[in-house]
Amino acid sequence: MRKRLLSIIALSGITVVVIFLACFWFLDMTHDYPSVQFNSNWTVRVGNEEFPHVKLTEINTLFSVPPKRGDTVIMSLNMPFIGDIPLPAIVFRTNYSAIKCYLDGKLIYEYGMDKFDNNKFVGRRYHFITIPRNYRKSYLTFKLTACEKDAFTFFDPVYFGNYPDLLTFIISNNQFVILIGMFLFTFGLFLLTLSLLFVTYLPELKIQIFASLLCINIGFYLMCYSNMLSLFINTDIETELEYFTLFLFVPLCYIILYFMNEIKLKKTMICLFIASIVVPILQQFLYFMFSIHLKRTLVLFDINALIIYVLIVYCFVRTIVKKKALFIENLQMIGMFALSTSGFIHLIGYTLTTIRVLPAQTATFPMIGLGAIIFAMSQLAYYLLYITKTFAQKKERESLVHLAYADGLTDLPNRASADREMKALDRSQRDYCIISIDLNGLKPVNDKMGHPEGDKYILDFSKILTGTFAQHGMCARIGGDEFLVIIKDAVSLDIDDLISRMNSALDVMNAIYPDYVRSVAAGYAYRHECPEKGSHEVYLLADRRMYENKKIMHEKLGIDARL
Repeated sequence: MRKRLLSIIALSGITVVVIFLACFWFLDMTHDYPSVQFNSNWTVRVGNEEFPHVKLTEINTLFSVPPKRGDTVIMSLNMPFIGDIPLPAIVFRTNYSAIKCYLDGKLIYEYGMDKFDNNKFVGRRYHFITIPRNYRKSYLTFKLTACEKDAFTFFDPVYFGNYPDLLTFIISNNQFVILIGMFLFTFGLFLLTLSLLFVTYLPELKIQIFASLLCINIGFYLMCYSNMLSLFINTDIETELEYFTLFLFVPLCYIILYFMNEIKLKKTMICLFIASIVVPILQQFLYFMFSIHLKRTLVLFDINALIIYVLIVYCFVRTIVKKKALFIENLQMIGMFALSTSGFIHLIGYTLTTIRVLPAQTATFPMIGLGAIIFAMSQLAYYLLYITKTFAQKKERESLVHLAYADGLTDLPNRASADREMKALDRSQRDYCIISIDLNGLKPVNDKMGHPEGDKYILDFSKILTGTFAQHGMCARIGGDEFLVIIKDAVSLDIDDLISRMNSALDVMNAIYPDYVRSVAAGYAYRHECPEKGSHEVYLLADRRMYENKKIMHEKLGIDARL
């Protein structure tokens, strides 16, 4: 099992690395025109104070008191001339701010002020602002209005250059998060499809459905968190989608833990799960009904996330301490621990950037994506191992059932199987037919030619029996030389003709192999011949008729009655 797991993990890892290297090569784009980053020499006005020669990374230090909703920052810069470039543009990402852009005092772009005036949520967004081609000696001004209290915590760089070049630069600069997000989204869809296909046969795979939904959710979250989704899909609610997918983390983790049976206190876990559902519903309700923005209620998610992380760590430590023999379940727990730990680090990094302990780049690094990759690989390995193990067990179980209900020599159904079928006949209203068949001369063949030849006699007849009756009903060997045929729909069949064909096949075999004479005695009975009685009585009537036929054959052949 461990060797198979290592092989699966190695193959999955190699595949992921190859895909990532190919995508990195594909996304390694070159620029056709020069570009520049405006990170310093800004003139910044905060309130009534003006600060010259300011770096973007220093703006948040200019506030004497923490900025609040409605505060403004005005940033101005003399644009350097970098050459005559087609489609010149500026790229700037704002964080929970409305923006107005002026060129030489003329408004050329604005976003978010209508939402701000109507108390709507303004999230984070990349702004691609085209400017005139004759931009030489132009004066660039940004007026930012804070729509949340932490809007001015950090400022992203401002880029200037050719529009297509800037677009490819932003994509290339975020290729890691794009690849992780798209991989998780695609992998989640693939795993979800497979799980839905097999869950009917293997109900235990319900956990894989929610694991795949979690992968899809994380992939979508990473694309929204990095503001890459809006580059591929024109949407104005990217940050709302980011928070929505973020809030789904905790409920999905609870569901996965529940199906993993890692928590013994089911009632406690159900209460926590209900709380994890109620909290995001409450957040959405407050947002849509009372315009209480999602960022303001983020602390509720932080509490929920902290609780589930402690729970996962507890389950992980307990799993390690107990050293469970079920390695497959351990594999899932390892994936959950890696995912939750990376998410916890991601949350700490984001919090520390908001209080200016760490640089802004820390918040944008997709730490949770790395944990999600480990989680996805653990789910893939679990799925493959579980499917392999389950089908092996199913095959073994079918083999045991077959051994219990099949004759070891002929592979025909045995007496137990025939009895089970006859019990089913008692629940049927059909006019069935039971044929009792007995081989003639098996004992002399065993005595004179040996048991291997006697076994061959039985095998040869079983082939003739199934060739004659298998398409009409069930053929069974219920004793050493005793056979049984059950035909459920016998009304339209000529049983005498079928028995005659069986005897003819034996005559042909006797002509080809004349070592001994092969013959059988047969008797049959219909259900209607035993009204108000069960299948056992019908069989006894058929068996009595078989012995009467056998007696006639013995007298005709002049052999002992036993033969």
